[in-house]
Amino acid sequence: MRPIMKWAGGKARLAARICEAFGEPCRGTYYEPFAGSAAVYLYRRVQGRVGPTVLADLNTKLMAVHRALRDDVEGVLRELVLLPSEDWRERYYDVREAYNQGPWSGKTHAARFIWLNRAGFNGLYRENRKGEFNVPVGRYARLSFPAPEAFRAVSALLKGVELRVADFREILDAAGEDDQVYCDPPYVPLTETACFTGYCSSPFGLAEQRDLALYARKAAFRGARVVLSNHDLPVVRNELYPPESGFRHVAKPRVMRAISRNAASRAKTVTEVIAAIGPLEDSEAA
Repeated sequence: MRPIMKWAGGKARLAARICEAFGEPCRGTYYEPFAGSAAVYLYRRVQGRVGPTVLADLNTKLMAVHRALRDDVEGVLRELVLLPSEDWRERYYDVREAYNQGPWSGKTHAARFIWLNRAGFNGLYRENRKGEFNVPVGRYARLSFPAPEAFRAVSALLKGVELRVADFREILDAAGEDDQVYCDPPYVPLTETACFTGYCSSPFGLAEQRDLALYARKAAFRGARVVLSNHDLPVVRNELYPPESGFRHVAKPRVMRAISRNAASRAKTVTEVIAAIGPLEDSEAA
C-alpha cells in the first residue's frame, strides 16, 4: 500500500527492508515519531506486522491531514475535485495563498495540502519562518492523484490509529517492553549546504540527532525495539549510532535523491543506513 502523499525522503521503496530490520511482528504498540507520509506504517499494517499504533509528528498541518483522511475521507475527496485541474499550473499560487490563510484542519485543509503536495516542486513540504508554505510550482507534464479507492484504503488502515502532534522525545519515552519504534528524522545533511530540515518551523540539528539516539537507547533498555534511518555518514555510524552502544547497522541501501533544483544533483544516488537497537539488558550498558 503506497501512501497518498509524496514526501521528501519517503520510505515507500524501503519499507520492506525497514520491516525486516524489526525481525518480528510488534507484540506491543508500534510508534512512529516522524510520521511523514506514513509509508512504513502502511506497509507493516498491510503485512499484518503491527497492531495498536501511534503516529506522531511536530508538523501540526501534516497530522491534520492524516486525521482528515482517517475520519472524513469522502469529504476530502469531495473538496479535492473542486480544486484546479486543467489550469492547475496557473492557479497554483492562488491555492497556496488560500492554504496559508487556513483553516489548518478538516477536509478543506487536507484537500489543499494534498493538492499542493502533488502540484508543488518534487513533493516538498517546506515552511518559512512565519510558518507559511513556500514551495514553488512543480514542473510535471500533468497533475495526477491516486485513485479514490487508494484514499479509501489508506483511510481504512488509519482507523484506530492514535494520531498525535508530539516531540520525538515524548513518543520514545512511552515505548517499552514488546513495543517497536521506527524513527525517520530529518537526516544529517550530506554537506553544509545540503541541509533540508524546514518541513516545519522547528529546526533539527546535530543536538536533536544526539537526543534521538539517546532516547532510542533508553527505550531499548526498557525492552523496545527501535529502528532508525539516516544518511550513511561517519558521524552517523560512529557517533550517533555506534555499535559499542548497542546499535546494529542492519542495511545500507542506496537511494535516489530528488530534492535539488539542479538536474545533475537529482540524478545522483546516496547511501543510507538503517540501524536497529534493542531490546537491551543492563549488562549491555557502555
